[in-house]
Amino acid sequence: MNAKFLSFADLDGFIRGLAKSHTVVGPRKRKGGTLYAQVSTAEELELEQTNCLRGPKEFFFPQSEVLVEFEGYIDRAVPAGESEKPVPLVLFAARPCDARSLEILDRLFVNEDYVDDYYKAKREAASIFCLSCNSPKPSCFCTSVGGNPFDTSGCDVSMTRCTDGFLLEPLTGKGESFVKDLNDADPSLLEERQRLRKEAEGVVRTDLDIGGLPEKLKNMFDDPVWAEITDKCMGCGVCTYLCPTCHCFDIQDEAVDNKGKRVRNWDSCMFPIFTYHGSGHQPRDKRYQRMRQRIMHKFNYYVENFDVIACVGCGRCITECPTNEDLRDNLKKLKELESSTVE
Repeated sequence: MNAKFLSFADLDGFIRGLAKSHTVVGPRKRKGGTLYAQVSTAEELELEQTNCLRGPKEFFFPQSEVLVEFEGYIDRAVPAGESEKPVPLVLFAARPCDARSLEILDRLFVNEDYVDDYYKAKREAASIFCLSCNSPKPSCFCTSVGGNPFDTSGCDVSMTRCTDGFLLEPLTGKGESFVKDLNDADPSLLEERQRLRKEAEGVVRTDLDIGGLPEKLKNMFDDPVWAEITDKCMGCGVCTYLCPTCHCFDIQDEAVDNKGKRVRNWDSCMFPIFTYHGSGHQPRDKRYQRMRQRIMHKFNYYVENFDVIACVGCGRCITECPTNEDLRDNLKKLKELESSTVE
């Protein structure tokens, strides 16, 4: 697949062309920050921001999603939107960590043991243009968890911002169909990409060694360190809601008279009512137990189940934490702890 070139001047026409047949979602300024939102022109894109406030998971795993609608007895439930196909979507200028986060979620929602049809349909209808990070933020630590500022995991087209425009490298047949009419890129742009990648890797300040941590965590379930690293936590859940890989949810029936719907809503392991039993029992009534669940889930349980760390190093949980909790510090403390109280 030949690399292509898209000039800054031609970007608007390219976006308008995509918007004729697809819902185009990209970084867009909104009240409170830059978010992934629908765009129809290049002017609406905000490409200077390294990371959007939230990841793109909400377009595939919505914060609130109707699963079925029912009337009368539940056995007459009808899957919501059963006859509707998801609108084709282009996620444009997603950062590499966000594209990689979707690959991580894929392992949970679409695997040989379980397929979430709602998620799968949205993913299959989507195409992803990744915009490499020329200037990572101080809070970024993607290189410590298997990523890279120029990572192409989960991308249909890899984009690199160069001097006069964008180098576009199609990585899938779907991606190639979007850029086939663009001019081939000059070979010098591939050399520029290599230079920019090397510079970006040098900008990532965090060099966090978590090798062996997933295995070590197995013997740390009752270690007093969990209370220590939870000292500042308010339990607000902002870290999990902004995280591009967190996926806890609750399902509830909402009904009026004999009509209703079954709704899936995001949940958070940091909330006091997380795993609260109908009997009134709460197995994680202490905040440190919920912090333990968050870290164990990402760095031990997910690794054991899907062979990948459920963290992409985007740094959102660091920059947006109201008490300045830093996951990197906690991981370092856990890794360097000499021994556990549990053998």
